[in-house]
Amino acid sequence: MEFKKEIIINKPIEAVWEVLGNQFGDAYEWASGLNHSKAFGSPSINGAPSNNRACELPSGTIKEVIKKFDSSYYILEYEVVEGFPFFVDTAINNWQLTKISTQSTKVNMHLLVKTKGLVGSIMNPMMKLQLNKQLIHIPNDLKHFVETGKPSQNKAKEIERLSKRIA
Repeated sequence: MEFKKEIIINKPIEAVWEVLGNQFGDAYEWASGLNHSKAFGSPSINGAPSNNRACELPSGTIKEVIKKFDSSYYILEYEVVEGFPFFVDTAINNWQLTKISTQSTKVNMHLLVKTKGLVGSIMNPMMKLQLNKQLIHIPNDLKHFVETGKPSQNKAKEIERLSKRIA
């Protein structure tokens, strides 16, 4: 399964990279579908903020490992290494930023998920639907957060629902 998303953010590339790359562990502050996230582990890639990130989703916890972190070319790539169902072979997400002007940045997200075995073949369509539903919000969440400093409307609703569950 392959998912590609592109969006223009009306902020300098450095501001977008600060949130997406340098604040890798804090994605839960802006990304829909994440109840919490936390970076951990000493970076194995020069310049990266950490090596790993744990993300608490409504369905459980996943662990991601940074595969590429290039602050010169604004490339971030990470792989889910724990927490996906057994029939998921790999899940790699790649983000690349491109400077359009001093005040605008193009963001490309490319997620590649490979399933395995008979169960993977059977679950592929349902998983694609579920991921498509979740990924529709994430680029807009990033845009809204970088441009305003506040969570998107969709993310704000999630935060409110989560706080009611905790209270």
